[in-house]
Amino acid sequence: MVIPLKEMISEEEFLDLFQQQTSTLLKICSYLNEKGDKDFLFTKRFYGSITSQSRMLEDFLDDYGAVNNKTWIFFRELMASARYMGFSSYMLKHIQNRYSLYELKDEDKENFFEHTKVVQNFLNNVVRKLSRSITDEALRLGLKIPKGKLQEDDFLDVAADKMLPHNIDEGFSSKEEENVVKIASDYLNIMKAYEDYSFDRTYSVQEIEAMIPDSVSEEILRRFELSIQNLQSLYDTYIKNTKIETRNIMLKSMRGCISIALHLAEIARTFTHFYERHESEISYESARENIERIIDKNNILDFTVNYCLFHCYRHLETGGDLARDFLKRFVVVEKVGVNIPTYMGFHVRPATLVMKIVKHYGSEVKMQLDDEAYDAGSALDIFRANEKISATKRRLILKEIRPCEEKGKITAEKAKTIIYGELDRLVKEGKLFTYEDLSLDDLTCTTDESSVKPEEIKSFVAEEIKRLMAAGKIDIRLDVKATFTGDIRAVKDIEALAKANYGEDEKGNNIELPA
Repeated sequence: MVIPLKEMISEEEFLDLFQQQTSTLLKICSYLNEKGDKDFLFTKRFYGSITSQSRMLEDFLDDYGAVNNKTWIFFRELMASARYMGFSSYMLKHIQNRYSLYELKDEDKENFFEHTKVVQNFLNNVVRKLSRSITDEALRLGLKIPKGKLQEDDFLDVAADKMLPHNIDEGFSSKEEENVVKIASDYLNIMKAYEDYSFDRTYSVQEIEAMIPDSVSEEILRRFELSIQNLQSLYDTYIKNTKIETRNIMLKSMRGCISIALHLAEIARTFTHFYERHESEISYESARENIERIIDKNNILDFTVNYCLFHCYRHLETGGDLARDFLKRFVVVEKVGVNIPTYMGFHVRPATLVMKIVKHYGSEVKMQLDDEAYDAGSALDIFRANEKISATKRRLILKEIRPCEEKGKITAEKAKTIIYGELDRLVKEGKLFTYEDLSLDDLTCTTDESSVKPEEIKSFVAEEIKRLMAAGKIDIRLDVKATFTGDIRAVKDIEALAKANYGEDEKGNNIELPA
């Protein structure tokens, strides 16, 4: 079946059709143009009107292919620009309006608001310029400015300085504490995943340009934004308006940090989209140059990193401290004893798997070996335990070595045979494991004497075991247990991992882990 091509519409016909769509936006622009650079009450309602109207007209123009038409492409880009700048302005205003409700103990609040004011002023000036350009371009195209004027009352916000009675009380349950722990853990995981956005200084425009698109791009920021949005959705589903939130005011503060970070990430993604698509990829050069004269791309880059991402991650860090406190307060602590990895103790793979489990849940877990404690959230610290494990194994195997029953002096050659026999017995009894077949030639049994005493044989066996272990030829297979204490979720996963021998067989080959 042949799909018919769309019919062409003349620019004159389209002008008449489009005129019907533009009434509200052109009235808004006329109203703002009349105000000029005088003080004007920019409100959320005003920004919302600009954003919704420009988006509707952008979609309408796209439906008719304006992006590929020389006459209409600039007006289309003006609509896109108004949409993104209007949205960003709306979100900034939203942050400022809501900030006091979050009850944040933010030492850097003044700096944040000063920086916010700079960005807001830039955006307000951009909106004014766009408004004038939209009106000028509308007249050039032959669009008529509608009669009738808007008033300031049309854009006034309704102040939400009162709250409806909180009369829904579902009661408090231990499940709520579990939900707090889950959300706090997810919070810290997001911070870990995006710690590259922990900008600690002001970056030049040239440095920021070098970050795009490998480190900072619309795609990356969209994922970042979605992660924070999912976190906020979880909070609102399981914590918001519950008794546990009422009793723990810092939960609302953590929610505030999530919300501010989310809105700043949204603005950063919007700015990056604008830069990538509308400053760099507008196919029609004349339209691109006209947009660049209205909106300075260097400011867009500067505010993306030095304002949005800087303050976004800083608010995440503020909330991260609260998340850690909640983990300490609400996490259920469990203690389990597990076998250490069969192959070579806590080498890189098992140590890393244990660390990943602990990091996943974001709470503290300690590993205990005898009287020494290790941080289970650090692979290097776990790896450090191998020295203790080896020493413990050698101490245990010493008890398993039988005294030599020979009488009188024993020649060095015969001593070697006796030592080999004792090692062979320990292997057959499963107390030693060999990674390759041993022979008499593998033993050193170095001594300056031509003969040794029977009571010296045991220490020679112990020395050979130590040397062969260091060479990776044998291992001691006696039960050595480690105790993990901490977050029950992490500890139970470590227990499951240990039962699966940390994903390895006895020779260190990878095997499938449990689900």
